[in-house]
Amino acid sequence: MKKFVFRYDSILSKYQMDEDDLRNNLYKEQKMLQKLMLDKQHCLNNQHEFESSFSKSLIDGISVSEYKLYDNAKHHYRQSVEKLDMEISEVSLEVARLKELVLGAMKKRKTMESLKEKDYELFLENIKIEENKTIEEIVNYKSYQKGGRS
Repeated sequence: MKKFVFRYDSILSKYQMDEDDLRNNLYKEQKMLQKLMLDKQHCLNNQHEFESSFSKSLIDGISVSEYKLYDNAKHHYRQSVEKLDMEISEVSLEVARLKELVLGAMKKRKTMESLKEKDYELFLENIKIEENKTIEEIVNYKSYQKGGRS
């Protein structure tokens, strides 16, 4: 019996590898996005703790130099949050771009897989036709042998 060979198998495997690579890149970017969001939340928590301790210090009274240090710290937290927001938006755009690329790669792969399935069905159909021809030849030969002896 003949073995099924899909003539575009190399293209299909390339499409599968491309899709896998894109999925891996998407996963990395999603992990980076989660890490950045976690960092931002941690920074916001630290900022909130700092502001509450600053409020307590204001009640007790602070010197001008301490106020300047607190002001610098507030500025630092604000810059950190803004920087993290920018990074989050950039990574979010990259995640969206990669999702679109993954969808495109999936469509290519699925198209090739459906082509492979159709090719396989045609292969099976051809095998059935060959088997039916062989059976018919055997039946004709046997009936010819019986007819010739009688």
